[in-house]
Amino acid sequence: MLRVFTVLSVMGLVWGMSSGPAAAQHERYYEFEGTHVALSIERFMGIDYVDFEGPPSGDVHARFLLNADEYVPTSYARFGFDVFIHRLSVGLAGGVTGDENAILAPRVGYLIGITPQIGIWLRGGAFFATTPGPNYFGITGEAFFAYFPYSRIALHLGPTIDLAFANRNFPNYVALGLPEFGMTVFL
Repeated sequence: MLRVFTVLSVMGLVWGMSSGPAAAQHERYYEFEGTHVALSIERFMGIDYVDFEGPPSGDVHARFLLNADEYVPTSYARFGFDVFIHRLSVGLAGGVTGDENAILAPRVGYLIGITPQIGIWLRGGAFFATTPGPNYFGITGEAFFAYFPYSRIALHLGPTIDLAFANRNFPNYVALGLPEFGMTVFL
């Protein structure tokens, strides 16, 4: 009887240990495995509240499908390229306009999968923007709600914050995106 109990206990222990990782993988099948590359178009629609240091005070500007009053360089629509190592992303975004304006923004992020179709993508980084007037550098943060209608396409919507510092006698500013909209394709 002791021998049968021992054999059944060992078999139960082996079965339990072998099914644990498989069950854990099955519960989180929507999480990224391995390395992926993502291409994005970012901030092509949104509402911005911009507050300059000193006069003039804050103002709200909106843009829809790139037809916008690009009040500050951090409002420019841009293309992004990110490399994901599991859920950690390292990327670079950049954009230009016809008025000699450009922005370049390296960043680091983390994608949290909540369900197979819903996630949260947190990103932070720096930026450098050139304009015909001042050049700006600063820091940026984004907290996007990501909706995956398909496994490799994400629509993201969420708040952004940009702290910009001018290189000449121009005012610094804080820009809040309330919200910003973009789309990402994972390869």
